[in-house]
Amino acid sequence: MRTWLRQAHDSTVPRFGSCRRISAPLCSAVLAALIGPAWTGCAQTVVKSEYESSKSRLTRPSRILVYDFAATREQVKENQGLLQGTVNSFEGTTTWEHEGEIANEVRGVAAEEMVKAIQNFGLPAERVAANTPVPPGALAITGQFLNVDEGNKGARMAIGFGMGQSRVDVRIQMFGYGLDPAQPSDTGPMKLVEFETHADSGSMPGALVTGGAGMAAGAATGAVVGANMAVGGLKAYRSAMASMTARSVGQAGDYLSEFFGRQGWISPDKIKHADRP
Repeated sequence: MRTWLRQAHDSTVPRFGSCRRISAPLCSAVLAALIGPAWTGCAQTVVKSEYESSKSRLTRPSRILVYDFAATREQVKENQGLLQGTVNSFEGTTTWEHEGEIANEVRGVAAEEMVKAIQNFGLPAERVAANTPVPPGALAITGQFLNVDEGNKGARMAIGFGMGQSRVDVRIQMFGYGLDPAQPSDTGPMKLVEFETHADSGSMPGALVTGGAGMAAGAATGAVVGANMAVGGLKAYRSAMASMTARSVGQAGDYLSEFFGRQGWISPDKIKHADRP
């Protein structure tokens, strides 16, 4: 196996000038130094606005109800790598069951992280059951997972450049109930914002392309993402899909803070700015 990897590495490392005269590991190290900074941090999490109400000076909500986002197995794809079937057999599960577990996990992570993000702005957010009615003077936040794809870990680690990329796409809506002073308090729900978030694993080169440099860059990116989550107050999750969901909801919280700030519900120092595509 090592011989095969070495041959693949030797056939892909550029032969520039004196690189012929130095060892392959040194060439890999040089390539890692050149490529690493370019790809480190390429895993992206962005927000795309779909709709925002022009209403202003809305009443500050007395409650913010966060409902579990919808996620079904139809939107979930487990790792497409060749060994996933073996892993499932070893753990005594099936693809259907595993994808159901992923759906349940990301639903819980999204709701918990959304509540935490909004509470950090000083607003009264809470996670509620699907049948919870929304009282006047409250906000309701709902969402749907559009895509929860583990990708292909083997292709991602070996080849990279987006091959086997994992991703999480979510659509989120926020509705206001009786927050418009110009309308009766029992007025029906009014959509205030709708937007989508996208998180992915990036497009770093893999080990076969860089002879180990891609692996080093991947580890560096993982460290950067982990550090950013720690600094941002996000919980470190073991599952890649859970981590991507947490990143997505973190950006969603930043986006909502912009709206909260424009309404005067939070102080300017609490406003954050979401990353756009």
